Parts: sequence; C-alpha cells; structure tokens
Amino acid sequence: MKVFVTGKLSQKAFDALSQFAEVDAYEADDPMGRADVEARLEGKDALVCILGDQVDAALFKLRPQLKLVANVAVGYNNINVADANQAGVLITNTPGVLDNATADLAFGLLLAAARRIVEGDRFVRQGLWTGWKRELMLGAELNGKTLGIVGMGRIGKAVAKRARAFGLNIIYTRDGDDKKTDDILKETFAATRVELHDLCRRSDFISVHCPLKKETHHLLGKAEFDLMQPHCVLVNSSRGAVIDEKALIDALEKKKIGSCGLDVFEQEPAVPKRLIALDNVVLVPHIGSATRETRAAMDELAVQGLIEAFSGQLPANAVNPESWEKFSAKLKTPASK
Repeated sequence: MKVFVTGKLSQKAFDALSQFAEVDAYEADDPMGRADVEARLEGKDALVCILGDQVDAALFKLRPQLKLVANVAVGYNNINVADANQAGVLITNTPGVLDNATADLAFGLLLAAARRIVEGDRFVRQGLWTGWKRELMLGAELNGKTLGIVGMGRIGKAVAKRARAFGLNIIYTRDGDDKKTDDILKETFAATRVELHDLCRRSDFISVHCPLKKETHHLLGKAEFDLMQPHCVLVNSSRGAVIDEKALIDALEKKKIGSCGLDVFEQEPAVPKRLIALDNVVLVPHIGSATRETRAAMDELAVQGLIEAFSGQLPANAVNPESWEKFSAKLKTPASK
C-alpha cells in the first residue's frame, strides 16, 4: 500500500509507517497547497495530514482510491466527515495524547493574561521600568475565584485538575445530560454544571475547550460578552471560530471584559490588526500540543490507527466507525471489529 504524509513525522512514527507501507512524505515547514496535495495523492491508499489540510468531497472524487485519512490532531473540522462517509473513507484523529500539553498551555495563557506577564515583559524590554511601585501591573489573583470551563471533555478535565490546585471554584458546560458524569465531576473537582449564559455571568475566568462544529460556531458572541464581568479573563485553546472574533475585539476595546489569552484564531494564521494592537491580550501561534513528547505521541497514534485499519481491525481512534463496512469493502478484506 502507499501513503502520503503532508508533514514531518517523528522518527519512531515514520519508521513504523515505512515498515508497513510505501511512504511519500512532504517534510518542509511551509504548508502544502491544495493542488500539490491532490497531485501527490495520486495512487495513494491513505493520507496522513495536518490541521490545515482541507479534506472534502472534491478530493475524494479526484482520488477515489483513497481509503483512509489520519488527521494528526484531536479536532477534525478540516475534514468533511459526511463526505468521507459517502466515499467510504475512514477518518482517524489523535485524542487523549495531547490533553496535558493543551491544558498546560491554556492555564499558562490564563496566568499570563491574569497577571499581565507578557505586558510586563514588554514593559521591561522597552526600558519603561523605573523601579517598584505599588500600583504597577496590578493583576487578578486566582485563589477563591470562579473558573468557567466551556466543554468538560478530556482537556477540560485536565484544566479543572490544574484549577483546583490554584484554589479556583469550577463551573462548566458540556454536551450530554447523563447525571452520572455530572456526579463524578462534582465529586472529583467540586464542579457544578450550569447553562452557558449563567457561566458567562458568574465566571471570573473562562477557558474554552469545546470542539468546533455547526452547533459551536460563534458559541461566544456579543450576547455572551455582554453578560461577562468587566474583569473576566477569557482563554481559548480549542478552535478560533468557536468565538466571534469581531465581537471579542469589540468587547476588549470597550473593556466589557478584562483580558484574554488566545492560542487559536478564526482565520489563522491571519490575526486581526485590532487584536494585535491591544495590550490586554496574550497571543500565541496555535501551540497547544507543541511539546516534543506530545507531538511524537500524536504521530505514533495516527500511524498506529492507520496500521490497525489496513490490518483489518477497526482502530479505537476512528472518527467515523460507521464507514467501516465501506472501508473494508474498498480494502477487499473481511470487516472486523
């Protein structure tokens, strides 16, 4: 079988994949253009791709022999899963292995925005510091305050664990309505489930961890920012379009909220000039999973799922297991779960 990889893999993952398949890899730092991806996919059975690669019906129609797409990310909003199901293409992602790294980054953004760390760094570097002053760079203390977590999945829980160590009280929103999960979260983190607008009203800090899908696009917009407290610190390390970026900038400029820390942006890598101009924001370039350990683990999980699928076993990290029968038929092997 033949595999095309649109980004560099860890050596361990690359070696494992190379032992299993013929690998064509693009290893430059710059992202590939769509036309180049389409050309390199000719004759390939599988695609190992990164978040910026768009995968849709047009690609499946052009390369009908494609059987599997391994997305080296936990989010897969770059892939049209309905189109994949129609084409009988199995999609996998890399959940679980990046929870701690992303939670660390989210909490780092929260601390940096709350305590004005980046602003203070600029202040020193610009030679503006003339000595200790009582009112200089006053920020917000975390202990005893309320953190609202939007999306209490794996990463949300990892953030909650860190938040408890800092003495924060936790409220949250999440999909699903099973009482058992809420009871476990109550027992583990002393966390209380609330509605989104209630979370916006009550939180001193808000951290966003929900996936981007139709229901969560612009989940936080003008109406939600109008409910937030003027000192509220907002952090987003999920997907940029979960937040209405224009409404966020308006809220920051008008001081309807205190500050924010962003790892993701609505039209990344483009960042609005109005956002860059603000002092009360911390901006980083989508590095939530950017630790050596986590990126290697993501690569290895992507390759593991691919090898399992082409060996006739439904991988645990399959996004669309409903396509397994069609995938198996394309593979011409008996379906096995």
